[in-house]
Amino acid sequence: MSESKSRKYGLSDFFTNYFSNFPSMLLVNALFCIPLALFIGAMVLFYRMSGEISWFVLFLAIPVMSPAFAGLTNVCRKLTATGKVSPIRDFFVGIRSNWLFFLVNSLLLYALTSGVFVMTNLNKQAGSTSVTVYFVTTIITAILFLFVDFSAVVMAVSVELRFSDVLKNSFILIVRGFLNHLRTCFALLFIGFILYTILALVNQMLPVLIIAGVLTATVLPVIVMYTITYNSYQTIEKHIIMPYSKEMQQQKQAQLVQEKEDAMTIEDLEPLAKGDPEEYVFLNGKTVKRKTILKMIQVRQSQKNEE
Repeated sequence: MSESKSRKYGLSDFFTNYFSNFPSMLLVNALFCIPLALFIGAMVLFYRMSGEISWFVLFLAIPVMSPAFAGLTNVCRKLTATGKVSPIRDFFVGIRSNWLFFLVNSLLLYALTSGVFVMTNLNKQAGSTSVTVYFVTTIITAILFLFVDFSAVVMAVSVELRFSDVLKNSFILIVRGFLNHLRTCFALLFIGFILYTILALVNQMLPVLIIAGVLTATVLPVIVMYTITYNSYQTIEKHIIMPYSKEMQQQKQAQLVQEKEDAMTIEDLEPLAKGDPEEYVFLNGKTVKRKTILKMIQVRQSQKNEE
């Protein structure tokens, strides 16, 4: 459950958490980039051997990288919730506990990405009304899935819920967390704009590749996932974690009260049972009628007789 304390979320808190853990986040970014580098190397080798490569093969990076995304998301969730991380431990705990959810989620994302790619090309080539309708429907579905996924991946590493419950709650949080989702979209667009501006100013292939590689290896995956997690976690904490924690505390308190009542003997209850059966008396912090206490005495007496 949430380790977070009551605090005010904002840019100051966002950057304070990040930069106070900057060395740890560099390490986490490096851990994430190891499988990414292996995948890129495999694609380069595949291209040299075959002479061509399909976009659908490149899109396989989504399911291949899903375990690393699980670890990265868990670290960013921990950073958001507590302001402190144990980079290696939190990364691999995230993988071990959530790899299946992220794999299934990545397969859905792969299918949707492929569908958007196909419909975009068809719309460019055909341009008919029916194709345009399918194209628009696919884009709307992709946007909806994106908003659901903003909450789903963070919820998966924050609370123990079934896959179907995570998706159901994530659909609900589209509305309740709409402003936070918009913040995420604008933040990601801003990051993309800064990156594009830097690469456009360089405007030379080799330096562009070097700069893109350095940024990816050091900060880019972490800052993107941290942005998503930071905004989504606020909504999840408010509408999922805190109500659940309150409910669990109430259940625990009720259990303690019940245990106290069960521990009371006939001798403890008899003084409270004397008097008008309809009169109210205090029992373990709550008011009950004396006749209720009489019934409790009868139950204990029956149990005693059976023994």
